[in-house]
Amino acid sequence: MKKIILFIIALVSVTVSNAQVGEGTNWLKMGVHGGLPVGDASDISSFSLGFDLKYQFLDADSYAIGVSSGYTHYFGKEEGIFQYADFGIIPLAGLFRFYPTENFFLGTDLGYGFFTEGNETGGFYYRPEIGYHDDEWNIYGYYQGMSTDGISPSSVGIGINYNIIQGK
Repeated sequence: MKKIILFIIALVSVTVSNAQVGEGTNWLKMGVHGGLPVGDASDISSFSLGFDLKYQFLDADSYAIGVSSGYTHYFGKEEGIFQYADFGIIPLAGLFRFYPTENFFLGTDLGYGFFTEGNETGGFYYRPEIGYHDDEWNIYGYYQGMSTDGISPSSVGIGINYNIIQGK
């Protein structure tokens, strides 16, 4: 837990210090998401909930890049007398967005996801998104997955982010 807190403090510090760098608009986004597990995860988990922390640089008319992290908690399924354990994922990813119109976006987060429970460390993390973006809110649908040697958890869901910092 100490590593998570230190990581979030470092991410916020870097993003706030970079808010005045470059031209264009920069966004610090905080939000929540919820989904249904699919694939391997649907065998052991009933649903997922989480939060997002993203920093997005908008330096081009149609493209954006940034960093993304957060936490997704998968709630273990109960089957008869057996209860599967909950587990979580903390991603550290690059954020890529394409805006074909001013408010509509397609994008993905790509990086590494860390498991918070169990003896697996993590694996390649990916999260394609499609959604609506305005000055204050993002609403999006997503598919979130990880590729690992063991279980490869994935989910589909919806999320909403509030845009906290806008800089020019």
